Amino acid sequence: MTHFPRRPRRVPAVLAALLLAIAPACNRQSEEERLEAMRPHQVELAYTVPSGMQEVTLPSSSPSGGTQYDIKLFHASDGCELRVVRLMIPKGDGTEDQDATYNMLGAIMQSYGIPQFKTNGLMVPGEPGPVPSLSVSGENKEVALRAMGRISNDSLQGYQFVYGCKKGQLDDKVWNAFIETVTATGFKGSLKMHG
Repeated sequence: MTHFPRRPRRVPAVLAALLLAIAPACNRQSEEERLEAMRPHQVELAYTVPSGMQEVTLPSSSPSGGTQYDIKLFHASDGCELRVVRLMIPKGDGTEDQDATYNMLGAIMQSYGIPQFKTNGLMVPGEPGPVPSLSVSGENKEVALRAMGRISNDSLQGYQFVYGCKKGQLDDKVWNAFIETVTATGFKGSLKMHG
């Protein structure tokens, strides 16, 4: 019987080299996944659209000035309209969240020609919420408008709901019932109210 000399086992060495080669990639991938999990994403909103409103198909929106938008629009046969917006801003402006939120909602009111409006704070349920938010209301000679939302210069997340009707046609009971249905999940900005 002939015995062949034993060759050194290279399989474990090759396998070890392969594992060492892919280990950094695995670690890098898990690090990237970890960072992605920590990074804020669009807030998930749940709400019940007022009766009689139908969603209008909108073209997908491209980022504007670095801000990413997700917009839904609903119309009613009486001409009232509800717009739901989730957004991610590219950078904060250094203001407190309550000031940034006031500025965001104030800009909406002014874009409709309503420079004077009333404000009210509210808490929106959600996880990890509740999320301190702001509502505004006002009207001009043609339109009555209600809006609510929140934006964070810390997590760069925001959301807004805008409800408008021709003057004299907006029913505050409809608006108030609607905002009672809103929940916001995944908001990572400050959950404290400022005095």
